[in-house]
Amino acid sequence: MAIRVSREGATDKKQNAPPASGTPIWVWVVYAFGILAAAIFAFSLLFTLGALLLSEDVGVTYDVSTPAIVLWGGLILAAVVTWVVRRRQR
Repeated sequence: MAIRVSREGATDKKQNAPPASGTPIWVWVVYAFGILAAAIFAFSLLFTLGALLLSEDVGVTYDVSTPAIVLWGGLILAAVVTWVVRRRQR
């Protein structure tokens, strides 16, 4: 005579993979620098445009810094690329 045992409360022998953790800190750092760079870039453009449009009696000149454009543009590009790559991984 065989004894039967219910397995309803038993756990699976096969271990499930642990749930994925949240967003890594380096992603947040890249996003933060990208947003900061975009804000600096946008405010610089708006400030220059405002000076050009609102100063009718005084000549306005401006000097474009190539290293600054490369730095801010690179940070913005890094944030955008990180965002696109992470969106495609989902």
